[in-house]
Amino acid sequence: GGMISVALPAEELEPLLGNHLDLGAVNSPGLSVASGPTAPLEALEQTLQELEIEYQRIPIDIAAHSRMLDPILDRFRAYLEAIPLHPPQIPITSNRTGTRMTADQATSPEYWVAHLRGTVQFNQGLQALAERPNRIFLEVGPGKALSGLARQAPGIAANQVLSSLRHPD
Repeated sequence: GGMISVALPAEELEPLLGNHLDLGAVNSPGLSVASGPTAPLEALEQTLQELEIEYQRIPIDIAAHSRMLDPILDRFRAYLEAIPLHPPQIPITSNRTGTRMTADQATSPEYWVAHLRGTVQFNQGLQALAERPNRIFLEVGPGKALSGLARQAPGIAANQVLSSLRHPD
């Protein structure tokens, strides 16, 4: 399987997913991710080309946040039940809900199973963080993923997004 980043809002991408693909992530108001098996992804790419919609294959060979993970969820749950989970000591915004993570969520194996399987609500999380004025968004690492998505989010100014390392290229 795999994933495709598509220049469409989630509500416009979802009708194109058919019966075999899942909405893997909502990264910005106009950028969503399709996730699933290779053949349906290739069919989606063909449809996107015909509709002249921009897309890019994400360079990983897994269908994260899709039903293809269903066979491993019980084993993942059992692993989580066997280790101690603790509430966060600092506030964390959940990519699962797009809101502040609660102590109950952080310590619940079910929350983490749903996090692995469900749609990433990255845009909603950015919006929640942007509600507090004068916040700085720091990209930790050599990439530009956070920077690019944060700059697309309404309410986040370009000067609020900083990088800790330059891009490897």
